Amino acid sequence: MKVMLWCTVATLCCGQLQAGSFEYKAFAEQALVKICSETQQDDRYGLKKTLKENRIKVQTAVDKVVCNGMPLAAFARYEQAHKVAQMLAPYEKRGKGHVDIRDISPAN
Repeated sequence: MKVMLWCTVATLCCGQLQAGSFEYKAFAEQALVKICSETQQDDRYGLKKTLKENRIKVQTAVDKVVCNGMPLAAFARYEQAHKVAQMLAPYEKRGKGHVDIRDISPAN
């Protein structure tokens, strides 16, 4: 009897955990769709507001958000969203690092 009760409780708890993860995925997907639609509409204030509401930094959005298979800044340029593309341009360049390795010993 205890085993049956234990299995019932475990099943109910697992179902609640899975439902919570589904809601989180749906929420994240809605946020990403909203970011892409704000970019497409060339609404930089709406984009900033959406990023702030979802606690996403602009640099993170530029580096990781993909709309229609393109990075966010490239998507803005493709959709001719000039205001948003201009806003994202400094962040796009900031993420790329450059390292030079030079030999400081004299050549013999």
